[in-house]
Amino acid sequence: MKRSKPPTPRPRRAKGAKPATGRRPGIIFNALPTHRDIQVQLTQRGEPVMIFPGRTVLFDDMKSYLARLSRPFWHPGSEGQTLRNFDWIVNMLADPDHYDQALRFLDRNFAANPLPIFNRPAEVLKTRRDLVTHHLSGIDSLICPACLRFSPTSPQCFRETFEKGEFAYPVLIRPAGSHTGHDLLKIDTTEDWDKIHQIPWGGRTLYMTQWIDFRSDKGEWRKLRLSITSESVRLRHILYGDSWLIHSAHRDTDIVNRELDILLNADDWAALQTLGQNIRSRLKLDFFGVDIGWKSDSAFVLFEANPSMSILSYHNMPTLRREDYTANLQRIEQDVWRALERVTKIKRTGKIDK
Repeated sequence: MKRSKPPTPRPRRAKGAKPATGRRPGIIFNALPTHRDIQVQLTQRGEPVMIFPGRTVLFDDMKSYLARLSRPFWHPGSEGQTLRNFDWIVNMLADPDHYDQALRFLDRNFAANPLPIFNRPAEVLKTRRDLVTHHLSGIDSLICPACLRFSPTSPQCFRETFEKGEFAYPVLIRPAGSHTGHDLLKIDTTEDWDKIHQIPWGGRTLYMTQWIDFRSDKGEWRKLRLSITSESVRLRHILYGDSWLIHSAHRDTDIVNRELDILLNADDWAALQTLGQNIRSRLKLDFFGVDIGWKSDSAFVLFEANPSMSILSYHNMPTLRREDYTANLQRIEQDVWRALERVTKIKRTGKIDK
């Protein structure tokens, strides 16, 4: 059966006019992953729910607000879908490994169009691991490890990629599209290459990244997550670990107090603010996250930068001094609201503190 082509978007913008009553002026752009890989989970009622990877995480009230003002569009689309009579697009696709085809479709149709798009697709495409290290290289105080994307067809391909990239031991190997450390390997010496058989790499695309020691001068492993919008640079959290592979974990009283002392005063942390602003100047996204290793105020190590991070989430938030963590997250929430409103040009009455 011949597959129908998706409709070509033809926006008809009302210049200077407010949306008519009942009209939905926006488009929420979503897509099936390029490789059609999704997860299905069961709710407590036993109902199946589809989980799509690599999408921008927003709070439920944000999604409800946007749903009232927009229509959904799912790439690759069908003859029954139309893209007409809209004023803005909110692009929910946050991972170029999962959604490269859909992002390129959106970019082809709107690259030269002044239509406002929240997280323009060309900028999202720049966040692929091997590309983002190139786009952010040269920023003062930011170390961008070398990274290559490859699709191995034999075990020998791993050594060949290592030599091609002129890597030094150790290196990290991970599947494309992964962000949680799942199937992440660290190859420390030439004797470690057999580790590759611990992960399912056949027929998959992988990344090889130069590992960088980011311990502080006191021997601490510290990982920062930044929330960057068109409005601000915020520190989302700080994680301390006893090894290089740091994930959200239990925080004792001392760690909580240390973290919050920095977190609540991050606006005055000049080195961090300058770094965030420089990153934002390279990745012109409306809302995204950056994970970095904090070696010193003059040496931060890039881990990843993309819009798919779970910044707007209360998951794993400590109960100790929870009100302070909540206050910090609420500031980030307001930044994201402002970024959304800047793109959509629609104000929520009385919702945002100016």
